[in-house]
Amino acid sequence: MESVFHISDCAESCQVKYAIFTLQGKALTWWNSYVKTTNLEAAYAIRWKELKEMLIEEYCPSHKIQNMEAELWNLTMNGSDVVGYTRTFQELALLCPNIVPTEKKKFERYVWGQPDNIQVNVIASKPAKIGEAIRMAQELNSKKVRNKDAKAVENKRK
Repeated sequence: MESVFHISDCAESCQVKYAIFTLQGKALTWWNSYVKTTNLEAAYAIRWKELKEMLIEEYCPSHKIQNMEAELWNLTMNGSDVVGYTRTFQELALLCPNIVPTEKKKFERYVWGQPDNIQVNVIASKPAKIGEAIRMAQELNSKKVRNKDAKAVENKRK
């Protein structure tokens, strides 16, 4: 939602109205109930940050957040599925900002879940941003897979 606000240059005073317009199903029913406990003018007067906190409290129980935080903390790459690992890491990092509050922490946690040989190479190159570390890990993993495939072909020939 925040990306949409940014891309569309949504004024801060319109962010809550815009976000509410996107609600559907149970979330819309929840909002309508909230409006009835206050009034429409007061409901729309809240700021986006407050609405976001209300939604998190309503739809993200603390035990689910703790489970996601534990998953992010313990996330490691399975085999050579760097794309799957990266996707899961990025999703969890968005949902658990307290675990990786800075670019440095994101980098450390992302690299920690990589195999040792990838960790060493990525850390040694000192990438400036997490995106660079991700690209580097993907390239290194691709090379590792290609080398493994080439060795398997060579062994078959023997």
